[in-house]
Amino acid sequence: MQNKRQADLLAIDPGYQYLAYSIYKDKTLISGGVLKNPIDQWATLTKQPPDFSNISKIFSGYEWSDKKAVIEFPLIHKTTPNPNDIVKLASASGAYTALLQHAGFFVEWVEPRTWKGTVPKKIMLKRIIAKLSEEEYSSINHSRNHNLIDAVGVGLWKIKRL
Repeated sequence: MQNKRQADLLAIDPGYQYLAYSIYKDKTLISGGVLKNPIDQWATLTKQPPDFSNISKIFSGYEWSDKKAVIEFPLIHKTTPNPNDIVKLASASGAYTALLQHAGFFVEWVEPRTWKGTVPKKIMLKRIIAKLSEEEYSSINHSRNHNLIDAVGVGLWKIKRL
């Protein structure tokens, strides 16, 4: 039997077809990545949502000393190009929240402007990466994925390192 890694915080940048996440233990980033939600052509044509239960692949691989999760919750602004995309993101946030709560997690939502203010995206991504140690940076997959870096930023904000 393999020992599971210890963790105490899951941070998520939600998506309808993907999920970007970062995992922390004792205020240290220990893992991060992007998980694609399966959605097939039939589901796209019939407006069926993806299988959001894929999130269990993330949290089931860890031993949680404190089941806490923070999810970026999207808002529509005057400059939002397509408000319907935000509606999909909000539904994904709700689905992830329900699944995590069912698994015993305490879930907090945070709006983008709460954790990153109005800093331009390129600048914010550089600031987030600058806050990571070499070991932390090497623990994430797809480190050039802006959604993953946002998930890391949400986690760093929660643990007060951003």
